[in-house]
Parts: sequence; C-alpha cells; structure tokens
Amino acid sequence: MPRVLIQPVANAEAARNRKKTLHAEVDFSARKYLSALTEDERSRLELLHPTGKARFWGTRPFLDEEMSTVATGDVVLFTWKNHIRAIGELGASFRNQAFADALWRESPTEDSFVNVFSLLGLLEDVAIPYSQLERATDGALVGPFRSGELVADPVLVDKVISGLDIVTASSVEEVLDQERRIQTRLEEGLAVELEKTHKTSTTYHAPSRTISVHRGESILVDEYAKANVDVSFKRFVSPAGISDMYVADPDGAEIIEAKGGATRERVRQAVAQLLHYAQWCPNRVARLTALFPLRPADQDVEFLNRLGIDCVFRTDQATFTRVEASAARREHMLPIWNDEV
Repeated sequence: MPRVLIQPVANAEAARNRKKTLHAEVDFSARKYLSALTEDERSRLELLHPTGKARFWGTRPFLDEEMSTVATGDVVLFTWKNHIRAIGELGASFRNQAFADALWRESPTEDSFVNVFSLLGLLEDVAIPYSQLERATDGALVGPFRSGELVADPVLVDKVISGLDIVTASSVEEVLDQERRIQTRLEEGLAVELEKTHKTSTTYHAPSRTISVHRGESILVDEYAKANVDVSFKRFVSPAGISDMYVADPDGAEIIEAKGGATRERVRQAVAQLLHYAQWCPNRVARLTALFPLRPADQDVEFLNRLGIDCVFRTDQATFTRVEASAARREHMLPIWNDEV
C-alpha cells in the first residue's frame, strides 16, 4: 500500500518553484545538477527517468523524518487555492541540499529544500475541493493544509485513493506484472500459488508514467447527491473497498455504485462491485442501484434489472431517471444479497 504525501504549494516562493520544476521538466544530466548528485542518486534517477529529465519537488528539514520513509509509487497531492490542483506519483527520493539549491535557491537568505523527490507522473488538470477529500476520509483530512503531511495509515490511504479515484501507473504496473507471472505459470502447466504472485516492489522501465483520477464518477456522485438534497448519503469502508454511496432507512439500505461511462464493461463492473459491497453493508440491503452518466444499452439495463438491480442514469444536469427492477426480482435477490440463503 503506498502512502500519501500532502504538499501545500501556495505561497509566492512555491508558485515560483512550481514553474521551475513542477510544471516543467528538469534536465538533471546538465553539469550543474549532475555534479551535485551522488553516484547512487544519479543511478536511481537514471533508472526511473532514462530520458535524463524529470519533474522535482522538495521539502524543508522539518519533514526529514517523514521523508525518510517515502518510497517509489507513493501518491503526492499538491494543494493551492483551496483545492488539490495536481496529483503526482513519487519517483526517487533523497536528501541533498546542494542539488536542491541548484534547483530552487535564488538568494542566500532563502531556506533550503533539503529533501528532494522526482515525480514519475503528474496530473495537473484537476481542481478537487478540500470538501471532497474530507468526505472521502470521513473527516480525517481537513484543509486548508499549511504544511506538508504524510499519511501512512493503510486504512486512511485507501480512503484517499479510493475516494478520489486515483489510479497510478505503479498500481497498474503491479497488476500487469502479477498477471504476467500468473500467465507464465499457466503456460508452463504449473500451479498458481497466490502468495508467490505478489511482490513488495516493482521494477520500473518506462521512460514516462501517467496518473489519472476518475473524475467523471466523482462528479456524477456529487451531482446525484445535489439532486437528492433530502437524502443523507454516506459511504462505508469494507474488505470489498469503499462504497460510492449508501443510505439506510427503516426498510433497509440502498447501495449505489457510480460509473464514469455506460458501456457494457462499466455495467458489468457495477454489478460485480454492488454484489461485493452488499455482503459488507452495515445495514440489511433492500436495494442495489447502478448510477451512470447516460443510459446504457437496453439489453444492459435489462441485465441489471434481471439481477434485481435498479439502473439510474443522468438525463440532464441534476436530472436523473430510474429504471427499477421488478419487485419480484428484487425479492428473489434479497436473500442472496444479504447472505441469507
């Protein structure tokens, strides 16, 4: 499980440095940078950034202890203007004042950013309000953020990554690596032993990496909540993950799973997640609902309804249409959803 580093970059100096090394790549093979690097630091950077260029950020000495524990693949949230404005994936991290000064220091009176880290990927076109982070973490992380903060608790990290729908290249690479190893064992006629398919780290070869946020699903959830202001939607954390929305009343709970698209693959994903969440719901489940930004194909809507799942889709801004499963189908599925068979 990665950690999450929250980095406020709002003051004038940070804004200046963002232009230098966050919104632009640095050619660390240039003499003034290369001469400041140790052999180990240079090797790590070249392994992760074989083009010789990377984006960088740094922290001051008061975060020495926290920065000594960060690792490749950790998630970095860059905040300014009361929003998360960029999301990065941490590459190489090291403590090197000379290199940091070469990157950022313009005056002898300025303090040094001694802890330096590169970024494997950076998503810059986001504007996630602090309220969404607060809601995703059930109030554990509340802005504004005045200084750097490292979130290491696995449960809280999972809430951040799931709640903001962050997908890092490292997580994708780890899954692909596991699948490659499973395929190899299958091709060789060997048994697939689960514990042997996991690794604690991944070797990186690609010259550039991407990080994404499934903003469509988050926006859809927010809009659906605003369209139902009389309903107090919540989320619950379970071994199956973090639900998008759920609401409980005396008749039972409704679990809602939002998807950013309406393809058949998205419909199947919604079904799988709803059935997985149902067994962990804090209240007895009375209704399962799949939420889409537009109407899925008729046969996919019918597929949902045959499983007793309602289909809700957006028809206009803040306007949604519900195609309900029949009461008979829902009654038939209730014992299955609630593990009462």
